[in-house]
Amino acid sequence: MRMKIEVLGDERTVVAFSLAGIRGKVVASREDVLRIVKESKDVCVFLVADEYYPYDYDRDLPILIRIPRRR
Repeated sequence: MRMKIEVLGDERTVVAFSLAGIRGKVVASREDVLRIVKESKDVCVFLVADEYYPYDYDRDLPILIRIPRRR
């Protein structure tokens, strides 16, 4: 079984990760991120753009990894 990874962020972030073969969804808020994570049953790891990362997320799975903002 392969671990599925998905990126959540703005359009630019999703397009950039798609070039590396990582699928994703464009989100507009932290609430969008939490909804997608809750509804997802087959993704184990989400890469989340910094501005949408829900810092109060407290579940073990799926794993959320914050993508730092580029300066």
